Amino acid sequence: MRNPPPLGEGFSGRPFSVAMEHSPVGTALVSLEGAWLWANAALRQLLGYSQAESSRLTFNDVTHPDDFGTDMSLMARLFAGERSSCSMEKRYVRKDGGAVPVWLTVALVRDDTSAPLYFIVHVQDNTAKLAAAAERALLMARMSRANRTAGVGIWEWEFATNAVSWDAVMFDLYGAAPSDDVKLATFEAYVHPEDRARVVEELSAAAAGALFDTHFRINRRDGEVRYIRAFATLLRNGPADLGRLIGTNWDVTDARRLQEDMLAASRAKPDFLAMISHEIRTPLNGVLGMAQAMAADPLPDGQRTRLDIIRQSGESLLTILNDVLDFSKIEAGKLVLEDVEFDLDELVQGVQATFEALARQKDLTFDVDIGEAHGVYRGDPTRIRQILCNLVSNAVKFTDRGRVGVTIGRRARGLQIQVRDTGIGIAPEHRATLFNRFEQAGASITRRFGGTGLGLAICHDLTIMMGGAIDVESQPDQGTVFTLTVPLVRVGEARAREIVRSQTPVARQSPDLRVLAAEDNASNRLVLATLLGQVGVAPVIVENGAEAVEAWSSGNWDVILMDLQMPVMDGLTATTSIRSQEATIGRARTPIIALTANAMSHQVVEYLAAGMDGHVAKPIDARALFAALETVLGDTEARETRAA
Repeated sequence: MRNPPPLGEGFSGRPFSVAMEHSPVGTALVSLEGAWLWANAALRQLLGYSQAESSRLTFNDVTHPDDFGTDMSLMARLFAGERSSCSMEKRYVRKDGGAVPVWLTVALVRDDTSAPLYFIVHVQDNTAKLAAAAERALLMARMSRANRTAGVGIWEWEFATNAVSWDAVMFDLYGAAPSDDVKLATFEAYVHPEDRARVVEELSAAAAGALFDTHFRINRRDGEVRYIRAFATLLRNGPADLGRLIGTNWDVTDARRLQEDMLAASRAKPDFLAMISHEIRTPLNGVLGMAQAMAADPLPDGQRTRLDIIRQSGESLLTILNDVLDFSKIEAGKLVLEDVEFDLDELVQGVQATFEALARQKDLTFDVDIGEAHGVYRGDPTRIRQILCNLVSNAVKFTDRGRVGVTIGRRARGLQIQVRDTGIGIAPEHRATLFNRFEQAGASITRRFGGTGLGLAICHDLTIMMGGAIDVESQPDQGTVFTLTVPLVRVGEARAREIVRSQTPVARQSPDLRVLAAEDNASNRLVLATLLGQVGVAPVIVENGAEAVEAWSSGNWDVILMDLQMPVMDGLTATTSIRSQEATIGRARTPIIALTANAMSHQVVEYLAAGMDGHVAKPIDARALFAALETVLGDTEARETRAA
């Protein structure tokens, strides 16, 4: 073999060798016998040798023993002229004895006569690349384990060959054997017949580039029906590539069945709440009804104090019940707002009358200023009253001294109502969550004042439903201001309020008033008889709807008080029967008032549609009962007057 040209100072001074010395790629010239003739800075740094030390190295010194045979085979192929260069992964041995993985490219340099001179070697540190590959392999292994654990199967549909491939999890999901020949038709056969056409259409759209994100049922090989969630994306390697769909399937049967159970429970919730409402209101009717009856009797101060506690506790329980029902209706989207005309003065004065006595008991000043907002408005007076009562109730509850004030004004956006107090105030950290459900301004407030934490949340939701806004300004120990803005339209001047109420039979406490009452609960019968007896009315009470129809047909009545849930015949059926017979025989209409513990809004609509003239919710408020009687009897008198 010919010797290579000298590689001393003359070689290292050439422009080419200078460039190679500073190349970031490790480079060496190795003699045909394996001695290192020259190594650049990058390679010396990689292996830890100085320039002088590298000149004494040989092929054997830097080659890992396990890679020696592969290297010799490589050299032989180069000598034989089979290849002009070769590349391989191998390990070099550093000066400190450590092994470093490299990517090696070797070429044999020949002279003009093709005689071999020496090898030129390019070396790249492969440590980072191998580490990244190891990390990818680890991630793939973890992903595979995660997919199997989560039950996520991976599939691919190659358009050019129409081949479909499944991983092991896919076979598990579909209950198929791994040896099965999977085709597109195979997959389609597993899809539930009712879902098959839709899924095939969605797959075709995905093949054209649409997103495949769907769910369907499958009939597994064992006959079990399962719910599958599927996702796929289209991949192409270029314009000429037909592409492939790569996607996933995962079993969502348990989640789907849980969702169905929750939907069923949600659908059953209104009936459940109506039943709970009825069952709680019925005993409350006995408690509050008798408390009202006893309050009308002369009592020693001590007994009256105890009676007040019973009444207040019952009313607190009723407030909680109403809050829970309202919250449920709002949550279910079943709360319907009214759109009627109402007199703002009457509404506000009613709220004022409700809380004046409580304010006086606490030595609080309670002011109401309607200003220029007097008039008739269109909206839902029941819900406006509910919001205002809640805000005033809170103001009185959380104020121990000073004043509570209600100020109402007209603004460009509608009606603005402000409720101010000089009470305990609200800390800044609690104001942000004040309108959240089930939350109050701190645990200590809950322990001190009680409550469900639903009142303000309901006020907020009702306000939003009406297209308005509610806000709060407060500082601890400096009071609170709630500002309610509702887009109500003023439609007229305030109505003239009567100074003396019309003298209906109830107001005269007439013993001649003929009242038929249908009530199956013994306690409620006693409450009804007691309350009416205190105004001089002795009702005839029957125990079910069938008896009510029979009593109506055999007598003349000024009004019927009809319970709804009764044995033998319920109140709605009895009302329908009476109205039908009235129409058949031409008998004058007898007013019917529903007395019911089922007082949800959709139920009240049903009562009126069945032919009832009004309703009084249980627990019965004596004032509401007498007002309802006066209303229907007044309407009857007006009809009779017009007829005369």
